[in-house]
Amino acid sequence: MNLNPNLLALIVAALWGLAPIFEKMSLQSMNPIFILSIRFFIVAGLLIPFFITTNQVVYLPELNFKNILIIVIPGILAVLGIYLYFNALSDSTASKIVPLTAVYPLFTCFYAYIFLKEDFSTEKIIGTILIVAGVFILNYKDYLQN
Repeated sequence: MNLNPNLLALIVAALWGLAPIFEKMSLQSMNPIFILSIRFFIVAGLLIPFFITTNQVVYLPELNFKNILIIVIPGILAVLGIYLYFNALSDSTASKIVPLTAVYPLFTCFYAYIFLKEDFSTEKIIGTILIVAGVFILNYKDYLQN
């Protein structure tokens, strides 16, 4: 795909922005574990044909313990995160929970500094402050009511 990466990122944002609407609707009649399980079965079913038809099988010999670990750990974290997200979403509104979960770049910057030795630039610090301010503005009533 040769589209501009920024355009692709905006398309991703639009798709990910729509997903919570359907997630919230599904949580009104089904439980989070059931939804999560069905979602992953369907995703696996959709990915397996692509895996086979794009000849990804040739990379299987490259799987060693380290490679498996760096694939499995984020998968486990993603499943745990989505499970907790679904539980939060089922007990609150999409317009509150989604922005709150969108602060994950704060953690990414911190973890990247620790594990990948990436630096903290002025832009990252300003962006971090703006993220925190944005989430506070969207949810300030919840913080002030207690």
